[in-house]
Amino acid sequence: MTETTHIVLVGAGHAHLHVAANATQLIDAGARVTLLSPGNFWYSGMASGMLGGEYSGNDDSLEPATLIEHAGGRFIADRVVAIDREQRLLHLAKGAPLSYDLLSLNLGSRVDVPSISGIEDAKGIWPAKPIEGLLRLRELLESALADPAPLPRLAVIGGGPTGAELAANLLALSERYGRKFDISLISASKRLLEHAPRSASVWLARRLRRRGLRIEMSASAVSYDNGQLTLDDGMQLPADHLIMATGLVAPLLIGELDLEHHPHHGLAITSALHTLYDDRIFAVGDCAWLKDSPYPKLGIFGVRQAPFLLHNLVAHLRNTPFEAFQPQHRYLSILNLGDGRGMALWGRFWWAGRLAMKAKRRLDHDFMQQYRA
Repeated sequence: MTETTHIVLVGAGHAHLHVAANATQLIDAGARVTLLSPGNFWYSGMASGMLGGEYSGNDDSLEPATLIEHAGGRFIADRVVAIDREQRLLHLAKGAPLSYDLLSLNLGSRVDVPSISGIEDAKGIWPAKPIEGLLRLRELLESALADPAPLPRLAVIGGGPTGAELAANLLALSERYGRKFDISLISASKRLLEHAPRSASVWLARRLRRRGLRIEMSASAVSYDNGQLTLDDGMQLPADHLIMATGLVAPLLIGELDLEHHPHHGLAITSALHTLYDDRIFAVGDCAWLKDSPYPKLGIFGVRQAPFLLHNLVAHLRNTPFEAFQPQHRYLSILNLGDGRGMALWGRFWWAGRLAMKAKRRLDHDFMQQYRA
């Protein structure tokens, strides 16, 4: 590699924050480094707490430009709309095409919005991602809570960890104002947190129902019209806003590279974190698919990949061996229940209470603070 090698980091995700903060290692190895992202980094670990009023938008976001520029790199506020692998060009939404020698993709994911008749042109549809949309929803709901008029009715679609967290924090938002939203949670699964221990699912459902949440399991929404959500059994639920938490899939851009990929899982990569047939293109986080050891679309895996990505980019520059990333089979996940309590899940073990939430706050604070300093 020559000293003019241009490394472009596309997307300000968990892994690219680490690479940007340590870009001096790449520069010292003879590279120019550019971080390209349309906006701020939004931290998924604090997103539900932001919706519930515990955190501000500033608490939950970072400016990636500060990180990369402090380390000697460049920041471009733009979005990639197409990638030309033959010419090694990135076509941008606003600016001129950008050339690269090495490319790293940390594009995140998008919500797999279900096919519900009537939602295409409906207002009040809120996917769980992008996260900044949840801040706009909270601001709208806070305006309604401060108004004596009847409150909007809400429905959360999805009964996994994200759906449960968002429903719990919507309850928390109204509880802060001493009022109650009419909130329904609808899931096609037989129980909340389908992959968690059954006892955890039962405990959580009981607690959320006690706080006023209507839960409809083994049900699918089929149509939405004039503030009414119709389920597959004919039941109708009132809903002025639909919050979509129906699982995450890879961004559409990864399907346009003429490289092996899966439309849901992402761009196929090796344990060295580069694509199978082009070792100049790396991919990490939710947009990547480690075929031999697939991992869930959770931020913790992007965090764990970060030092491997940095090492392997340096190794590509210096022509030294790559390091292999292997995702762990067990990992700690803590849900924010919005009432000062958390639910910690680790394999078949779980516990809930204020101590779990205290641990979550500490972990989230430490993660964000390392990039604010």
